[in-house]
Amino acid sequence: MRFKQLTLSLFFLGFSGTILAQPILIKTEQNIEEYKLDNGFRIILAQNNKEDKVFMNTVYLTGSLNDPQGKGGLAHLLEHLAFKGTQNIQGDEFQRRLDQYTLMTNASTDYYSTKYTNVVRPEQNALNEVIHLEAERMDKLVLQEKYVPSEIAIVKREREVRLDQPFAVMMDQIFKSAYGNQYLGRLPIGDLNELQSISMKELNQFYRTWYAPNNAVMVLSGKFDKATVLKQIDAQFSSIASRPVPTPIVVPKLDGAKIKQREFTVQKGSDLAKFNIYLNGADHSLVPALSMSPALFTLQPSGHLYQSIVESGLATAVQSSTWLDRDFNLVFMGAVYAPNHNATQVQTALNHGVEQTKDFNETELNRIKSMTRNQADNIKNNATALGSRLSDYYVAHQGNWGQYFKDLDEVYKLKPVDVNTAYKAFLRPEHRLTGNILPTPEAQKKALEQQKVEPLKTLDQQATTEEPLKDVSAYQAEVKQYVQESKTYLLQKEKQIQRGKLKNGIQYALFPTNTRDDKTYASISLDFGTAELLKNKDVTLDLTAYLLFRASKDKSLQQIADKIIESGGFASVSASGNSFSLQISAKKEKFEDFFRYFLDAIKTPLFEQTQFDLIQSQSLSSLDRPYTEPSTVAALTMARLIEIYQPGDLRYHFEPELVKKQYQEATREQVQQLYQQFFKTNHANIAITGEFDVKRIKKRLNAEFANWESTQPYERLTDEYTAYKAQKVHALSEQREFGSYQALLTMPVGTDNPDMPALQVFRHILGDSQLSSRLAQELREKNALVYGFGADVNFSDWNESGALLISANYTAGKSAQVSQAVHKVLQEMLNKGITEQELEAAKATMLKKRLTALEDDRRIHSMLIPQLEKGRTLLEREKRDQAIATLTKADIDQVIKKYIRLDQLVEVMADQYGQPQVSKK
Repeated sequence: MRFKQLTLSLFFLGFSGTILAQPILIKTEQNIEEYKLDNGFRIILAQNNKEDKVFMNTVYLTGSLNDPQGKGGLAHLLEHLAFKGTQNIQGDEFQRRLDQYTLMTNASTDYYSTKYTNVVRPEQNALNEVIHLEAERMDKLVLQEKYVPSEIAIVKREREVRLDQPFAVMMDQIFKSAYGNQYLGRLPIGDLNELQSISMKELNQFYRTWYAPNNAVMVLSGKFDKATVLKQIDAQFSSIASRPVPTPIVVPKLDGAKIKQREFTVQKGSDLAKFNIYLNGADHSLVPALSMSPALFTLQPSGHLYQSIVESGLATAVQSSTWLDRDFNLVFMGAVYAPNHNATQVQTALNHGVEQTKDFNETELNRIKSMTRNQADNIKNNATALGSRLSDYYVAHQGNWGQYFKDLDEVYKLKPVDVNTAYKAFLRPEHRLTGNILPTPEAQKKALEQQKVEPLKTLDQQATTEEPLKDVSAYQAEVKQYVQESKTYLLQKEKQIQRGKLKNGIQYALFPTNTRDDKTYASISLDFGTAELLKNKDVTLDLTAYLLFRASKDKSLQQIADKIIESGGFASVSASGNSFSLQISAKKEKFEDFFRYFLDAIKTPLFEQTQFDLIQSQSLSSLDRPYTEPSTVAALTMARLIEIYQPGDLRYHFEPELVKKQYQEATREQVQQLYQQFFKTNHANIAITGEFDVKRIKKRLNAEFANWESTQPYERLTDEYTAYKAQKVHALSEQREFGSYQALLTMPVGTDNPDMPALQVFRHILGDSQLSSRLAQELREKNALVYGFGADVNFSDWNESGALLISANYTAGKSAQVSQAVHKVLQEMLNKGITEQELEAAKATMLKKRLTALEDDRRIHSMLIPQLEKGRTLLEREKRDQAIATLTKADIDQVIKKYIRLDQLVEVMADQYGQPQVSKK
């Protein structure tokens, strides 16, 4: 790799005699630039002015590998504490500012690095503020002991989440076997006993040792002004002094053949799976070929493992992925099977299918190369994807992010002999470790005695003198700005959209524009039938959708798959209720050809018996499993509690035994009959967005759809509003680290109800932020009951029916505390309402996100069919913006009192301390 060195230039401002050092350009590749400050801080800039956001990653080249011995998890704990305030921005105000100026903020710690990630609107003021916050975090972080106990408790929740996943447990076992309890054998997340031994002195020492500008890089991708951003970074970071940084820990070279334990088994969950894990020390010469292995082995229908294991009926699915890191090469090859399959045969087929597969040929290789090019184009056009990729490569290759483009070039140069030779060298028994995922033992599915539940006690949060909260006028100014920008944008975009109707009533919306990924998109919704006509046909609908584009009269499945790859896009058909949704995309220059190809195929679907038999068998095998995981038990229990429809109705909840019976009774003839009876409906809407010839597309739509006519009546399916009496069900699930909490409160509010915007704001204040919302403070920050949670409101587009939904994964045994915390938050909001600042901050954040979504023409595309269905335009969105902007504290307090009825809150908790629930047949 050649680095272009530029001589440091000095210049004088005016006649003051002050000398300033500019960021120095040290590397340019693929229109991406790398700069360096005098103190060693690096900046990577990847501009894309078609984006509507900026991805910003501040990466420190230190992770869990540098945790002191016996202090596993220190780097990760520090990452948690790095959101708790600095010398100049104290306490929770730091997180509040991040929430205000970003669209998303997060952080992560791995073996080699710690990353602080922000996604920001392309507004210089917001960028300046976030750059300032990251500079504060680098040099002026204040680590406070009062936060340590609660953050350790939250880390424990996070660890429980990880170790609640069967595959994660298996990988932990494998790395411990390979490296012992050191190097990569220690989870970055940390060990509880070691975490509790960490002192403030050790945290501060780690911070001052590794959080140095000369040990960090800031990656920015997306839309920004390069000169202004560089000037701001220079102003904020140049004054931070560089420091001596220790040599990072070096991981010993791994010899996969010398790992003593060769088989690993985890019994957790409901799946049955076999994995071959091929693991050895890093050899970068193998990386290009290994990176192609998942697609070559498992892609439908050409993948060798897919053909030998799935199409033969030995298992229900095959899976593959790679982990090609700084210190090791790792390839997963796996098969998911069902109780009716032979596990020994699955393992034999997996071994043979990987290690003795027939050589891959040039046609197969070129297919995956085309997929790789498509993926690389998608990454290049996505600020978050490109920024993440550059960050990861910078860490993995000691600053050489350009290796990403070298690796792509090496993939494109590969020949079949290169790939086959690499696989014979790496995918061999000496490197193979075997992993088994088995269901939770029956002995762990019995109810345990609940220990005495302690009353909810908020963790000690000592009061500190914090910087005053931001004046609400600042948020109000943002609200005004976003509403005006949104209005201007809506007016501009509405002028571009052409709406019309074919002679049979089918509606269309054509949106000629330049999408940021240079693709054109088409969506088709087909509505048909009634609840009575489609009774007991939900499985037939799913089978029809699945088989519709898998083969046609003159197009095989492989030909269709290759055409999708060639187009650089995708095609899918899905069923929901009494409608089909067809989604198509392609590179703009290939769209019209691919659109015609897709329509030709769905006019003469083959519904092959072999494909029908395959999906029927796979579905039945997938259904043949225990439904005892906490989240599954909670969801099924809730669905059964609130059910108002009868079995066979398309709106009836998923009931495993019923669905299994329907699959057993399904036939190919039923699929063909449903297609003939309902598919060519004139109750349809079509939307197309991107670069295309409008006249030609209109002509195509007339030729393809103008003669479609429904032969059966159509009636839209809607969900009726039903009020429920409050109840609390504690259901029995299998023994897991986490239980699942779900709560539901219905309300007679649809999307057109004047109270809907206020309820959206209420939801935002209640639970939008994982750190600073009302639920976050009570469930996570103060009581460390959960690591993550969700809060949402859903509203019907067609009638006055809506619901508040709250969910959380909690430490098993803490169900009562979680319920108590949720009630406490809702009761406090009922009693005291919200604050003025919460209101204005929520409105600003919501309108900022609404504007950002609007600026992506692909998001506008997703709005077009719902607008056609209701006879509306984009300008309807401006009314919603205005409704949100004008809301007052009194408005929010009023809807809380009106609709938040705790006597109608239905709650379900599922863990090993609950009671068995009776399933419905």
